[in-house]
Formats: sequence, C-alpha cells, structure tokens
Amino acid sequence: MNILQVSAPKSGSFWLNTILRKSLRSSGIKITHYIKTLPEYEMLKKQQLSFKGQAGVDMMDIEEEEVYFRVSSIFKKPIPELTEYAQRASLAWTHSTWCNRTASVFSFFDKKICIVRDPRDTALSAARFAFTPYMKAHYPSSYNSVEEYFSAEYERLMEQWVWFYGNYLLRKEELDLHFIFYENLLHNFQQEFDALLQYLELDLPIEVKSRIQHEVSFSTMKEESPGHLHKGRSKKWMQHLSSEQIKIASNIAGSLMDIFGYAAGTEEADTLPRVPAEIPKKRLQTILETIDWKNLY
Repeated sequence: MNILQVSAPKSGSFWLNTILRKSLRSSGIKITHYIKTLPEYEMLKKQQLSFKGQAGVDMMDIEEEEVYFRVSSIFKKPIPELTEYAQRASLAWTHSTWCNRTASVFSFFDKKICIVRDPRDTALSAARFAFTPYMKAHYPSSYNSVEEYFSAEYERLMEQWVWFYGNYLLRKEELDLHFIFYENLLHNFQQEFDALLQYLELDLPIEVKSRIQHEVSFSTMKEESPGHLHKGRSKKWMQHLSSEQIKIASNIAGSLMDIFGYAAGTEEADTLPRVPAEIPKKRLQTILETIDWKNLY
C-alpha cells in the first residue's frame, strides 16, 4: 500500500504524517522512501530544516507543466517516472492545489488522505510560522512582523483555503479522498483515528491505538520538533481576530466553512466539522467560480 497525504500548509500536515507513520509501522508495514534512494540525500539530510527527518519526506509538487519532488526550498527536480516514484514512496506528501494533472498523479497511490483545519486558525498559524528561524532562512518574508504579515495576507489566505479544499471536496469520490479534521483529532481523537484506520484497512488493538494517541499528542511531539509545532489548539481565532476580521472570513470562506460545518461566528463555535453526507457539487462549483485562482499563488 502507498499513501498520499494532501494538505494546505499549517493545517496539521506534520501531525497527520506522524499518525500515518506510527499506524503503518504498528501494523508491520515498512515505509519506503524515494528521496532516500538518491545520492543527493546524504547532503540533504545534514541540512537544518523545520523538523527532524524532513529531508527524508517524499514531498511532491504537482503543477500543470510538471510533477516535482523536493526538499524544502533547497532541492527540487522533476520526477522522471511516476510509476517508479510511487513504488518507492510509500508515504508521500503534497501541498499542491488541484490542477489538470492531479487526478492522473493521484491514481498512482492506493490511499489519499486530506487534512482540513479552520481557515482562520490556519491563517494565524501561517503568520506565526513565517517568522520562525526555519522560514526566515528558507522562505524569507518581505514583512516586518507577524502582525504585518497577517494583515496583508489574511484575505488571500482565506481565498487559498476555499480554492484548495473546495476543489478537493468537489472531487472527493473521483479521487477516493478520505477527509480528516484537525479539530476532531484534538477533541475526539479515537473516533477520527478509527475512521482513518477503517479507510486504510488497518486493524490495530486498543492498546496500540491508545499508545499512538499518546505519542502523537502535541506535548509529546513538541518536545521532538519544537521549531515546527506551537501549541496545538483549535479556535484560536476567537481570541485573536477582531469582529471585522471574523466578518471578512465569513464573507470569503463562509460558504465552504458552512459545508464543512465550521462555525461562522463565536456564538456557534462549539460545533465540530465533518464531511457532508452528500457533496453539494453545484454549490461548490458556484463557490469556486468566485475565486480568481491565478492571483492566489
């Protein structure tokens, strides 16, 4: 079995990757890597990146013209043969949004898992992360502070979230995508984990699932990757966003948030997200038509 995990940046990607790695290994399934078979890997693994082992992650960029494998901003090359790549990369990872190549690339993977997080919390996390030592070194920002970054990029981040997740939800059945939610992992881990294991067709004993839950808790993971993880909380937007900023998010992303079950305002903030029983494709198509995606990336 090979797996492709799909996520927008700062939506719980590293968390999902850790859960998947521990689940596969606990099931006796060996994880193999394409990047580690290359001669460049010996140099790449010595680099100081955002988290331990990042150089060994099989990261894909799926673009209209080409499909690439890369390590952070320091190494990027076209994938010469996707069949070979998918055979060697048993747990690949992409931040790429939908494009005309997506379906064909996804078809090389047995299982595809997409993690979603509230766009307001994602935006707050992205602004903070932009000023970590790792990001300053590899993706330097033109902004002078977290506040300046957030103010300038907030609306664009909302639109990116709509374009990214709206397209993937619209094509959920076509791509055989399993959706998992950051907030549900925080507040109802075992139920969300059980649904993931069922999709992966893995059967783990209760004691193993409990052990994994402890090992992937934020307190445990932050000790191992302090530069990549912050606090692991949901609904931070309630404390940090102004009423005007909450309204902006509702205006831009509110329709898709509603489909996923995210609260638009503080009065509804106790709800947890989910995938609707029936995908409202016409509504999603209408939502996506409002986004000028060419100016988002």
